[in-house]
Amino acid sequence: MSLMMIMASRRPFECSVCREKFQEKSGLVTHLHKTSPSCKTTPKKLDVVKPKNMSAKGQFGSETLLDAALVAAMEAGMERKSKVKKSGLESSILSAIADGDDELVNAYLKMALNPVTGTRVINEKIINSVTRKANINMDRVADIISRTQNICICFLLDTTGSMSKYISGVKEQIAEIVRLVQISGCEIEGLAFIGYKDWCDGENHFETLSFTKSVSIFKDFVASICAKGGGDFPEDVIGGLNKAVTLPWPQSSGTRIIFHLADAPPHGKHGKHKFHDSRHRDDYPNGHPRDRPIQDIFLEMRTKKLNYYFGRINDECDMMISVFEKYYGQRIEPMDSTKAQTICSSVMESVMRSVSVTHRTDIPSSLANKTVRKFTMDEKEPNWLRLPRENGTVLTLELPETIQEITSFMKLQEKIKKLRLQIAPDPFDKGSIRLAYYGKIYYPVSKDENSSTSASADIVDDVVFKEIISLPKVEELDRQRYVTDLEVQTVAAKLAIEFNGRLVRTTQNPNIKTKFLMTKVVRIFKGEDRIPRYLASEQRFRGKSFTLVKYTNNMDFVLDPKTLDENGQKRLEVAIAFSHFTHDVTEGYLLVCDLQGVSSIDEKGKETLLLTDPAIHCSKHLRFGKTNLSSIGINAFFKKHVCNKYCQALGLKMPS
Repeated sequence: MSLMMIMASRRPFECSVCREKFQEKSGLVTHLHKTSPSCKTTPKKLDVVKPKNMSAKGQFGSETLLDAALVAAMEAGMERKSKVKKSGLESSILSAIADGDDELVNAYLKMALNPVTGTRVINEKIINSVTRKANINMDRVADIISRTQNICICFLLDTTGSMSKYISGVKEQIAEIVRLVQISGCEIEGLAFIGYKDWCDGENHFETLSFTKSVSIFKDFVASICAKGGGDFPEDVIGGLNKAVTLPWPQSSGTRIIFHLADAPPHGKHGKHKFHDSRHRDDYPNGHPRDRPIQDIFLEMRTKKLNYYFGRINDECDMMISVFEKYYGQRIEPMDSTKAQTICSSVMESVMRSVSVTHRTDIPSSLANKTVRKFTMDEKEPNWLRLPRENGTVLTLELPETIQEITSFMKLQEKIKKLRLQIAPDPFDKGSIRLAYYGKIYYPVSKDENSSTSASADIVDDVVFKEIISLPKVEELDRQRYVTDLEVQTVAAKLAIEFNGRLVRTTQNPNIKTKFLMTKVVRIFKGEDRIPRYLASEQRFRGKSFTLVKYTNNMDFVLDPKTLDENGQKRLEVAIAFSHFTHDVTEGYLLVCDLQGVSSIDEKGKETLLLTDPAIHCSKHLRFGKTNLSSIGINAFFKKHVCNKYCQALGLKMPS
């Protein structure tokens, strides 16, 4: 008997559908063909590799992070093969320090250097400090995410004569908006209304209802508004916006939304702020002299963390939105509100976007108290013929071969390739944490990667480079800030492959492939610079614009299926079942959540649910970054989760 056969005989065979284990292959064959023919599939060997010297406290049933001593014991007992699999502990510790507070950074800088490698030696003291900080962070992030589900909405409306049907639309649809918000797992902390007309309608041309939780009070107020007034073409948008921003926003609200509906821009067609062209009469072509400076309004908006959304009725406000974007600091994507009956869906879309943006902005790794990069926005794609190609490397992580590699906290294997690339000098977009740049990556076909090949001999990949806005506190750890996200995406991608393989063999095959948009980490050396520049790289989608759908967050938020069509509801069920599957297949080790993505058709004509930026909760190890809420996040998911047909087809169990 060969060595390979001896090794295989020591491992149990597992049915990849019901996961029953058999010591002999013949037992699995009997199971597939006689005992349970519905489980016919390829026998899959389960590698069983357990750390030695692990105490009872370290078993997977534990609800707390492993302490430093236990982690050290786990590492020491890990089997060493010819192809060494290292623990992921060191990378996770460094990642936590890279994005940590000053206390962790100072402790790291005081650590001794290894005389051989020149790197700092991770010791028990720093592990304990990181673990303690991580537990504090989990409670804080969980509280932040819970608060983001407390919603305040201020409806800002032009109430002149042409807006009558939209005023009625808000009144008629507000009850349904509140119901849908509550079904999604959120709560309404307050509803407010600001109506504005124009200066020709009198000194006090506003109708104001401050925040109330009463839907009936809100409806009665809106019903009392008469759509009339207005003189020249523009209206007092600036005055209305200022009223909305200066409202007493409830402190208990974590997500704050201004939803603006208008069919006319502000005054001003000359000077610094050109809100419309010269086609229309404007009694105040340079803006009204009593207008509050627009930059001050948006500064207060950002300070109060208000999310601004605009319902687009026509094209008359397009120039206004372009000006607003400069001071809002990010792109404003108008929502189609040409029909009054779409107000409910537009408001719900703004709520879903805001819940996601707010909790990711407010987590402790956001920009508060951090030094940020200086940048200038440029939405135009550069002329690539005029930009130089720079030398760099691209880092990817190999998919784990088995689930056991994930749950044993083995460090994922790195693959590094040389490449040449081009990157736009200025970002075209800005998120809450990252800047986005247009880019191209050139992979040489020649075996000699250092040779100067022509463009036609290269494989060209259109990409988007993403760079963290905050500067690293420790430059030597900048790389770790990007590798953490890469690990999350890679683990989620492996679990998605397992999920697809098992779901397709059930009686409930949805004909939808779940997939994660894989990121890469790019390193660029510029000239004589000794410090490299790191960026994340993602595939760029050209042509058709995709709408990102937020299915879940990393607590108990789930998108209301009634806001989706039949196909959208199926994708939602698949996404939720995938999260449940990740917990089940890893025997409670982790849960992949915070799922958002787009539906696309792959090269084989099959529908793909392409997901991005997930979070992973893991209650056993310190890993997966600051969105890992450990058992807090896992319990929140299952507290609300109701198994659907895909969960049942896979035989998934609810945790006890």
